Amino acid sequence: MSEQHFDIRRLERYDSTTTEYLLAIITDEDHASQVEQQDGRIAWQSTLRHDRLHRHMDPQAGLARYRFEDIPEAEGGEFQLVSLIAEGGRGAEFSELVMFGKRLVTFDDRTGLVCEVRDQNQLVPRNILMTGSGDEAFKGFKSEWATLWNDQLVIGSHGKRPAEEWVKMLDRNYGVRSVNWADRYQRIRDALGVGPDGYVIHEAAEWHPYRREWLFFPRKISNEPFDEAVDERERGANTLIIANEDFSEIRTLKVGERIPERGISSFKILPGHPEECIGLKSVEIGDRTESYLFCFNLDGEVLQNDIFIGDYKCEGLEIL
Repeated sequence: MSEQHFDIRRLERYDSTTTEYLLAIITDEDHASQVEQQDGRIAWQSTLRHDRLHRHMDPQAGLARYRFEDIPEAEGGEFQLVSLIAEGGRGAEFSELVMFGKRLVTFDDRTGLVCEVRDQNQLVPRNILMTGSGDEAFKGFKSEWATLWNDQLVIGSHGKRPAEEWVKMLDRNYGVRSVNWADRYQRIRDALGVGPDGYVIHEAAEWHPYRREWLFFPRKISNEPFDEAVDERERGANTLIIANEDFSEIRTLKVGERIPERGISSFKILPGHPEECIGLKSVEIGDRTESYLFCFNLDGEVLQNDIFIGDYKCEGLEIL
């Protein structure tokens, strides 16, 4: 029998009897990530949290419900990831987490760095992704979302401008291939009814290997030109995009109530319960940052309303 692809194996680490998950959540603190080490060297750090998610059935509603459990730092709930690599004085702005086989991988959206996370707090660099096609400029790829497709790790960006419409495909050995997804991003905009004056910003996507569908959950959707102040406060979205494998068929699904200042920064299909997902929302208005967790199913039903998890900006989520 042939070995299962990584995307299937990732969802079959747990079975349908699973009622408890261990979560990994990573922060992207932008300028706040710079620190000085004891030896005087400047470094950049990000916080990696471990927390628990509990599942139970609600007999009255006939739906699963979820509960979040915070693991205290003293009990192994928090670690600092330190990077010595930066671009323009910024680094360790990690935007996503993905289990790639048995390896937990994260992505710096400032430098393009791809790292494995080992022993909770050790970053091991594996590649540096370059913007656009990879040949255009000496600038790191702005990694914003990542998922597994068969045995490949697919990493994408905001999709708001041409350089961000490329995706990077990494094989098991971290060999990289750049692919232009401009037509796919355009089909998503068309499905949302967003014209040339508007924009869609992506930070969260999953490939569903059982359904053979791409799931995109845009962070921001607007029919008007980008205005930073308006974007921060009003453009948060609650529309899930469901596309077949080649994006020739796309449908949209509303998930819960839209809270304009909150946008999706990551979501994951729950292993053992592949019609259910956990999502991460964040707020970024000036210096104010907040993060929330919520759960939903692929019928658009909310299984757990937004849970406030902290006054910091979390952008990456994975089930360990």
